[in-house]
Amino acid sequence: MTAVTGDQYFDDWNGESIVVVTAATVSLYNSFELLLMVVSRFKEWRSLLFISLVVASFGVIPYFVGFMMEYFQWTVYWAAMLVSTVGWVLLITGQSVVLYSRLGLILNNPTILKAVKWMIIVDAIIFHIPTTVVQFGKTYGSQQQNFSHALFYIEKIQMTGFCIQEFIISGLYLWKTVELLRIVSKKGTRRVMIELFIINIIIIIGDIALLVLEYSGQRVMERTFKGFVYSVKLKLEFAILSKLVDLVQSSQRNLSHALADVDTFVDVSRTGTTSTVLSTVQAPRSSNNELPGWMAKLEERSVPHVEHIERKISDPFITRKEV
Repeated sequence: MTAVTGDQYFDDWNGESIVVVTAATVSLYNSFELLLMVVSRFKEWRSLLFISLVVASFGVIPYFVGFMMEYFQWTVYWAAMLVSTVGWVLLITGQSVVLYSRLGLILNNPTILKAVKWMIIVDAIIFHIPTTVVQFGKTYGSQQQNFSHALFYIEKIQMTGFCIQEFIISGLYLWKTVELLRIVSKKGTRRVMIELFIINIIIIIGDIALLVLEYSGQRVMERTFKGFVYSVKLKLEFAILSKLVDLVQSSQRNLSHALADVDTFVDVSRTGTTSTVLSTVQAPRSSNNELPGWMAKLEERSVPHVEHIERKISDPFITRKEV
């Protein structure tokens, strides 16, 4: 088996090749696990969140399969690059769409939401297409040296562009989360907001780490950890966005169910219950422009204090706590 470091190939295993295989194995496991969780726990398969999660999670598979084919020279370069590029497109843009799909739950600003949507579309066109063309031109054609020189710059440009895109989306979550934490009083709601804040901080840190690898010239490590970081980010986003949707659904229930559902959420990572994700969840505006309508409903409910009540649900082995 032959491994490649930069542009040099070796016939034996080294630290880099072990890292590549380990990261690929963990990332592929994350991808398959997330796909199974999404398909099994979502009742609504037409929602943007479901579709984007499936697309981005699936993207990890061709991304790493193609990268491994290229890294270990299992096939011709163009075939490996074709598979890897398909995964790269699905993974990068898909992950941004995952975040965008539920941004409207905490941000009641159609202008900003529309701008974010078009930012994702435009960035996908101006970064994915030229980078792909240059990558293939570096190996095939009569201008390989020029394409190779262009690739050095365009990889850094597209990497920076996509990171800025994620900084903006994560920044919007952080901004609105901080604002909402000043308003909401329910412990369960505040807990979800805090988790949302922490996860978006992790997303930003991951993107910064990838930028450091890219600008330091560690191309193999950057490609390796890109797939790994994105697979982890997708699992974190799935968990927190599911909780956010559960809160929205809880706000839609009538008062007779409030005692059981107010100020709580179903942790889909611990339970076997299915989280129904509405395909067009639009949070109505509240009288307070800073507070989404669904959150205002949870805040305004007049129900007994149930924060320390613990009750069993249908499965006797599952305990649901009011937090």
